[in-house]
Amino acid sequence: MPYKIRAQKKKEVSLLQVQSRTEAFIEEVLARPQWIWGCIAALVLLGIAFFTIQFFNKQAEETAWGIEAEASRLFHEPPPLPQPVEEGEEDEPVAEFLDEQDRLKRSSELYDEILEKHSGTNAAAIALFESGNVYFKLESYEKAEERYVAFLKKYPDRKSLTTLIHLRLAYLYQQKGNESTAREHFQTIYEMTDASTRDQAGFELARSLESDEKIDEAKVIYEKISEEY
Repeated sequence: MPYKIRAQKKKEVSLLQVQSRTEAFIEEVLARPQWIWGCIAALVLLGIAFFTIQFFNKQAEETAWGIEAEASRLFHEPPPLPQPVEEGEEDEPVAEFLDEQDRLKRSSELYDEILEKHSGTNAAAIALFESGNVYFKLESYEKAEERYVAFLKKYPDRKSLTTLIHLRLAYLYQQKGNESTAREHFQTIYEMTDASTRDQAGFELARSLESDEKIDEAKVIYEKISEEY
């Protein structure tokens, strides 16, 4: 019995319909050139907005890092010594020399400025960490704790700094007389096999257990630390 090949009229009709719709759309756009100019204007505005945002972000980063550099200098570098004036030379105006406490307070103010005005910059992460260190040294333990905890929540993936923060928090809680919470932070670092301060945290953890008369637990950690390090 012979088979007949049916003509695929539906597909051809569908293709013609798509082509006719496309042609109709093109004709309509060409008939209304204001659409084209409107799209071009929108693209130009988007480009200007993008580059403007990039420019201001770059400016904010540069400003924030400039403030951070001054805050870091005040925190980490010793104050300059006054230079002797040789005989015959005119006396220059004496620079203002800040003592350690004043330098720390000024440093904390600069770090706070970064966090308040430039919180979206990369410098803000360093400011959050370092301001905790400054407040710790100023013995403002509540503010230091606030900054450290905020860093752990906001930047949990920055392992090199989070391990240091756990260590600082442990010492901070010891200063506040909260030995059990301090021990938790020592334990957290000790369980990080790749932590740079694992040996120090392990020693402090064992010492804390020893002071709590948990001699057997402390002995195990002391022995493990002495073998590994």
